[in-house]
Amino acid sequence: MNRRLFHRPAVTMIALAVLLIPGSVSAQVEKPDALPLTLEDAVRRAVEHNPDLAIVRLGTEVEAARVGETKGAFAPVFSTTFGRSSNVTPPSNFLLGDRGVDVKDWFSSTGVRQRLPWGAGTWGVSWDTARTTTNSPITSFDPSLQSGFQVAFSQPLLKDRAIDAARQQYIIAKRDQESSELRFRESVVQTVAAVKQAYWTLKASIANVTVQQRSLELAQELARQNKIRVDAGQVPPLDLVQAEAEVAQRRENLIRANTAAEDAEDLLRRLIIDPADASFWRTHVDPVDDPIGGGPLPDVDAAIANALNERYDLARARHDLDNAKTNVEFLGNQRLPDVRLETSYRGSGLAGTQLVRTGAFPGTVTGTLNRSFGDALGQAFSPDYPTWSLGVTVSYPLGRSYDEANYARAVIERRQAEQRIASLRLQTAETIRQAARQIRSTAERVDAARAGATLAEQRFDSEQRRFEVGLSTTFLVTQAQRDLLQAQVNFLQTTLDYQSSLVNFEAVQQAPPLAAMSAGDAVGVRGANIVVLPTPAPRGLFRPGAAAGFQP
Repeated sequence: MNRRLFHRPAVTMIALAVLLIPGSVSAQVEKPDALPLTLEDAVRRAVEHNPDLAIVRLGTEVEAARVGETKGAFAPVFSTTFGRSSNVTPPSNFLLGDRGVDVKDWFSSTGVRQRLPWGAGTWGVSWDTARTTTNSPITSFDPSLQSGFQVAFSQPLLKDRAIDAARQQYIIAKRDQESSELRFRESVVQTVAAVKQAYWTLKASIANVTVQQRSLELAQELARQNKIRVDAGQVPPLDLVQAEAEVAQRRENLIRANTAAEDAEDLLRRLIIDPADASFWRTHVDPVDDPIGGGPLPDVDAAIANALNERYDLARARHDLDNAKTNVEFLGNQRLPDVRLETSYRGSGLAGTQLVRTGAFPGTVTGTLNRSFGDALGQAFSPDYPTWSLGVTVSYPLGRSYDEANYARAVIERRQAEQRIASLRLQTAETIRQAARQIRSTAERVDAARAGATLAEQRFDSEQRRFEVGLSTTFLVTQAQRDLLQAQVNFLQTTLDYQSSLVNFEAVQQAPPLAAMSAGDAVGVRGANIVVLPTPAPRGLFRPGAAAGFQP
């Protein structure tokens, strides 16, 4: 009578554990720092606290900074110079006598130049001043005040006009920023899938502990019954040895199950709990949600069509193809002759202390006229002393092997990117079809495992009743217990496999499968190297050897 009272509740609790209902979890001893956790809460915590995901999120900021670096090529550049010079030269003609000529200058120059973000043109504006003193007997001003204002513009007409190095860097950096944002979204999908997988694994591991615990209790009860029978001389001592050996084996299984549950808890804990939390390793996770039951089979064709349009890795691959096309466009443009329109205008002014001379050349200084710096400045902005230039420069290297080779390489890389997308599309369709088949096969396995567990329980129940009336042996009861345990563990595993297949099918429509997410790829940050491109200062065109006025 007592054996029957024990047997029925034990089998019932094992069945409840197999079905993964909350009772299987609540049957455990309540832990002091337990964290009741729903699946939605686990996902939210992972998105907020997962450090690997934070690395990828910071990668988007890195790419945004690179875009800012490329914009620096188009920022106006301010420059200024201030200095003093002295130049003493020996007399070179009879007018200077036997004295050397000493010329001293205070000078400054201030200007702004900029590369335009369209057309690759560059403009520059500068203003310069100088104060010069000299002992030359033929000078007309001492000291002299000079001022000049210059505007210059340089515009490429073939090479660099459609696209230049600065715009190429900016375009690619912008796409890399978009790709990094897609990579972050992809990582979110993969992290969420990993959290869901870890959540259901922990749920199944806890249920497995309950199954193993109840199985151990059954073996212990059988050993207790056999000891009573051995003491009464009803069965040989070998039956007790066999039952106790089975107890030892079940205890080992329980130890293994507890270890697996702790490993599963650590995995989920690492994914969702903030590492900065002082109670990181002391918090025990208690998954409270139940697994999703069977549903309709997925629409494979619709899932493939959705994935081909929405998968983040495909979108990143298309950005890589666009970058390859930009490189082809840029390197193709670099093969053109470098033809540039150059133009400039400069106004000059002169003031200071003018020496008034009388008599034959060079004359005798008889007085002075003072003209202020404002006079020189006014002349610089007037058409009194203009200097202008307009022309075209043409340069073309003889022998284009370097540029041609670069262009040929870029064309091949573009074709590689196209084939990579084609391969990725095939791989995507294949992955989704496999994921859909996995859902179908695991759903069928769950039904088969459930039926097997039910039949194993019925067989054990029958064998136990036979044992109680002396029609069965310890060996047969033990074998029935083992078969029931294996059937229940199989049911747990197939249930977990089914949940995993649902998680995987949902994830692969947006991101590569979890198996393809290596640790290095999960946190990888990729970006283009940004090369500093100094802004040139247009000067205009002048005949070699001809004076172009004071240059900043």
